[in-house]
Amino acid sequence: MKKVLVVEDEANIRLSIEICLEQAGYAVITAEDGISAVEQAIESKPDLILLDLILPKMNGYLVCEALKGETATRDIPVVAISARAQEGDIKKAREAGVVDYIVKPFAPEELRRTVRKYIITEEGKE
Repeated sequence: MKKVLVVEDEANIRLSIEICLEQAGYAVITAEDGISAVEQAIESKPDLILLDLILPKMNGYLVCEALKGETATRDIPVVAISARAQEGDIKKAREAGVVDYIVKPFAPEELRRTVRKYIITEEGKE
């Protein structure tokens, strides 16, 4: 089963993402702040990271830069999830190393489609 690390400080959003992905057949690991996100990524080596940009303790931009600087996590794709939809925010996230950007609020199918884009499932489907 492919693993997705969901980094989101708002419990209701984190839970809805977790349910959406588990229903789609993914194992979900969660983190509520930037520091635990880096620790979880190194420890669990997920196949994909969904990363909120506004987090306590360490923002998502710094989390992404830290992950891209670690040998163990540098190749894990990171998708930003944020309510910030300004071009400057998206550019800054891409410069930090994110491969894609989902703007909140989003539809469950948009989330699953984006995850499928970066994870090939066990059955070989995209």
